Amino acid sequence: MKISKIFENFRKSSIFKLYKSFENIEEKFYIVGGSLRNFALNQDSYDLDIVLIDGEPEKISKEIAKKIKGFYFLLDEEFKEYRILLKREKNYTIDVSPLRGENIEEDLKKRDLTINSIALDPKKMELIDIVGGLKDIEEGILRTLSEENLIEDPLRILRVIRFHFLFGFKIEEKTYEWMKKNKELLKNVAKERIKYEIWEMFGKGKYIESGINILRESEIVFEIIPLLKYQENSFQIYEGRSMNILEHTLNVVKNIGKLERNIKKTFFSNFKEEYYKEWFSYEKKPLLFLSGFFHDIAKPFTVKAQDGKTKFYGHDKEGAKIASKWGYEMRLSKKESKILHDLVYNHMYPHLLGKEKEITKRALFRYLRKTGEIWFALFLLDYADFRATPPGKNPKYLKELLEKLVSFYEEQKKERPKPLITGYDLIDLGLTPGPIFKKILQDVEEKRAEKIINTKEEAIEYVKKNYLK
Repeated sequence: MKISKIFENFRKSSIFKLYKSFENIEEKFYIVGGSLRNFALNQDSYDLDIVLIDGEPEKISKEIAKKIKGFYFLLDEEFKEYRILLKREKNYTIDVSPLRGENIEEDLKKRDLTINSIALDPKKMELIDIVGGLKDIEEGILRTLSEENLIEDPLRILRVIRFHFLFGFKIEEKTYEWMKKNKELLKNVAKERIKYEIWEMFGKGKYIESGINILRESEIVFEIIPLLKYQENSFQIYEGRSMNILEHTLNVVKNIGKLERNIKKTFFSNFKEEYYKEWFSYEKKPLLFLSGFFHDIAKPFTVKAQDGKTKFYGHDKEGAKIASKWGYEMRLSKKESKILHDLVYNHMYPHLLGKEKEITKRALFRYLRKTGEIWFALFLLDYADFRATPPGKNPKYLKELLEKLVSFYEEQKKERPKPLITGYDLIDLGLTPGPIFKKILQDVEEKRAEKIINTKEEAIEYVKKNYLK
């Protein structure tokens, strides 16, 4: 690998202009880690990791923040690491930390992987690579220098897998054995840090299927979502064929990755890109993948044998509860937890509605009202689910239902009618405010969608007839 290429990519990078703003600070420092790895891979970088040889990290962070018109905060109290962000640009980050060890060589040996253990002396434009990081980048190998490096910070176990998701690199044999041996230490890691790794894996990863295989084979997936373990020895019978529930679950998750790659070859390409694009964004895509992990999480606890088949009554509702609890423990935001809960709770909805002999406008209206912002995402999940279920053919009824829904949605969106009546109208009729108001108003709007009720007067008469004694 030509070192000159790394220097060239650094100078071309998005972060270089920021670097030029503070390169003349008096304290000696090195640029280390991920940005250099990216430059070696001919990729851009929006972040820099800086190791100080002398000086106080907080003082230097304050100085750099002032020069780039940003702000800084303490990122890691134990290691005295600070992060600097621009006030107007969320993409750029600069991390500042003190030297770990007596010199830069000792610092590099303490890092997670060889591919991240490269340093650049920016004043001399010299690279320091004492652990063979450049060679491992060139050969596509993920290697840690010692088992102690993983024990010291168990999150690094997930970081190794994350880099496989991102680059498809092969995990070196000893590193893989150390990961499996120490996977239970992940219980001691802050949940916020684990959440970040999950988002990086599924929000940016390109090697989803092989990444999921690593999570499964190493059993690290059970450290992230412990209740998945119960699926390992649970089975579902499909028309005489038995299938392992865990195998089905992981296939659903893999199918979501395949769907993103090949969406132009599916019936989803018949619809506006805006409908599905947001669900393949960094913010929401991990939630779609997580819904795949959780959609059948409650099946082992709800299984019933009936007429030679397996039934799982209420597994969607119970699974949603489990997903919500996990989301709370994993420090998901309220909105993220709600999306995950609703995806799992409603994952059967498109399937059940699509099987109806007649789909009325009222049914379409009710679906959109009940599912809210996830109305389209449920079809992505249901498609992945259907394809992972024997015989796994293209779900024609889903396509037909989605066509009706999109048409109805566009019609409703275009018209955007005001409600025919409000709560004040119900009070005028002598009704007392309470939960019944929501029921009445929703009922009226459903009748309106079916063209049964068209005016305010008709709505008032409908309420009088059906809700007033």
